Amino acid sequence: MKKKRRTVTFGFMGFLVLIVIVVATYLNNVGYDNVKQIYRLETTSNSVIQIDSIISGKERYLTKEKNDPQELLKSRMLREGWVFKEQEGSGYFFEKDGRNEIVTMQKWNHFYVIYDLNEGVANLED
Repeated sequence: MKKKRRTVTFGFMGFLVLIVIVVATYLNNVGYDNVKQIYRLETTSNSVIQIDSIISGKERYLTKEKNDPQELLKSRMLREGWVFKEQEGSGYFFEKDGRNEIVTMQKWNHFYVIYDLNEGVANLED
């Protein structure tokens, strides 16, 4: 009886250690700050949120893949007065008052998309 109890206890402890390792690996891979941003996006009614950019002079926005990110980007830029011109790869070209801007879109973490654009071009957030 003691041996069975010990086996169950060690099995449960091993399972807990495995869960901790998986969570730590996920946080290390995605980044703690990014997990906070994902949580913020998932717990609010916003479809696009601004996230921190590591490149000065750039802004980054996060949205869900299921939100049709291409059309969402075009509608948000149109709301800010930008007219969609064309797409080449992950770059979306917009024009406003003779100015041209490129917004790049990258799929991130299978369920999310990040928009990168120059600072002050448009506010894509809800």
